[in-house]
Amino acid sequence: MSSNIRLSNIRNGIAGGLLATMAAAGMMLMNNALHRIPELHVARTLAAVLSAADRPIVGWIAFLVLGIFVFGTAFALLAPKVPTRSYVVKGVVFGMVSWLLMMLVLLPLAGAGVFGVNRGSMLAPAALVLNLVYWLVLSLVYRSASGAAAAPARRVKA
Repeated sequence: MSSNIRLSNIRNGIAGGLLATMAAAGMMLMNNALHRIPELHVARTLAAVLSAADRPIVGWIAFLVLGIFVFGTAFALLAPKVPTRSYVVKGVVFGMVSWLLMMLVLLPLAGAGVFGVNRGSMLAPAALVLNLVYWLVLSLVYRSASGAAAAPARRVKA
């Protein structure tokens, strides 16, 4: 029985990851079209880390796989361990942790420096917004797909 619950949680995490990845990809594509924050290019950064800087499609594939399957599954497995019942708070916690990992590990590996200092001052706050939107969408879709079991109990006033 617990394996069925775990599989349904992972399925819900992947569903949340799919919608969150679509939201984040939409934000990145709009940013590229508007040229508002040119230093924010997650797919090119991932491609650079994967030694394929001249092939941004590699970065997009990595972005999709990470966003949908890896992070969706990770959320399903780790969210119950976050000591709060609010899925908004869980999304913010995951967003902050993933942003810090991006700033301290991914960007230096891509040659952008810690907090992306080699790319400009707008990269870190723009990446924070992108991470928070991604994880909030994922957490809320996960909660919605999980139904009443994941919803916090509501008090009835007499």
